[in-house]
Amino acid sequence: MEYTYPEYLYDFQCEASACSDTCCEGWRIAIDPVSLKKYRKYPGFFGNRLRNSIDWDKEAFEQYNGRCVFLNDENLCDIYKEAGEGMLCKTCTRYPRHYEEYENLREISLSLSCPAAAKMILGQKKKLDFLNEYRETPEEEYEQFDFFLFTKLNEIRDYYYKVIQDRELSLEFRMALLLATAHDLQERINREQLHEVDDLLKRYSRPVFLKTAKKKFAEFKENEVQKRTQRRKLWQKLYRLEVLRRGFRDYLKKQDQYLYQEISQEAYEEACRNYEEAAEECEYEQLLVYYVFCYACGAVYDGDLFSKIKLAVVHTLLLRELQMASWLENEKKLSFHDRVELVHRYARETEHSDPNMEAMENMAAEEEDFCLRKLLTAVLG
Repeated sequence: MEYTYPEYLYDFQCEASACSDTCCEGWRIAIDPVSLKKYRKYPGFFGNRLRNSIDWDKEAFEQYNGRCVFLNDENLCDIYKEAGEGMLCKTCTRYPRHYEEYENLREISLSLSCPAAAKMILGQKKKLDFLNEYRETPEEEYEQFDFFLFTKLNEIRDYYYKVIQDRELSLEFRMALLLATAHDLQERINREQLHEVDDLLKRYSRPVFLKTAKKKFAEFKENEVQKRTQRRKLWQKLYRLEVLRRGFRDYLKKQDQYLYQEISQEAYEEACRNYEEAAEECEYEQLLVYYVFCYACGAVYDGDLFSKIKLAVVHTLLLRELQMASWLENEKKLSFHDRVELVHRYARETEHSDPNMEAMENMAAEEEDFCLRKLLTAVLG
């Protein structure tokens, strides 16, 4: 079995009791079947506590005031303390590692919802590389797995890494290129013309293509009013999601009021210009790479590459708007710690609820506000 992962994966260290937002609070922790069997058989007093602290119907740990019942007052895990690391369930052992599974391939990332992982991801200054290793595990065969499509999706994703990490181009131009080329490539996927992908990727890599794209994108840079309008429409999509953390929606609405309603169009345009100079553009580059790595090749299962690239751009764009609002609110100051906190809070809401992920995917696939022209306006205007 082949495993692919970002080069920093094995550098991750849990912050345990020092974590600013423990993963044992705020969501229900599912228990895998193997761990359930171990918990049923564990002896002694702690075994009784284990069995009495599990919702066996839902196959999850019970909670007390939104916290896992095994999270003690020191924000440490009593299972780890009393029974050892080997008794942790798969969810707790893996997190914040996220696995995407394909035929004979596992791709592992770190989840932005973990503060320590978000700090690592945003703190990367160099262009990111991915590593591969092989482990002695049985080969798998998936029914109806389109290996040819998967191969082409990997080639497309490699091209996107080059675009995202081309620091000669502005962040907005890079995002626009992702959207425009994904729209183009999606047409080939829909028409089952995957044999054209190689030629398209070669054309995209030529300097003349970049010159042509800049001319075509120029028309979207002329309307600042529409840019602000489209960005707010995307922002408001977040209000339709399930709330996982009390206060997050109120925070969004407060920043919405501040960024889109209380300041004038001229003040918003000036804020965009000033924040562009102050922002750490490399952090948004890392976010784009993260989203593309995690989700682009998932199109092998539904054939919808374009929606996944749209969401990679939209999530990055909304995080930039959210950070800009906080930067303005804090008198044009926003520390690295504050930026990490905003990113991990946003990720907890958008990436750790199956209904929320499904809702965002449906919006991206079906709603007019996610069409190519409107997204290019939101990015480039």
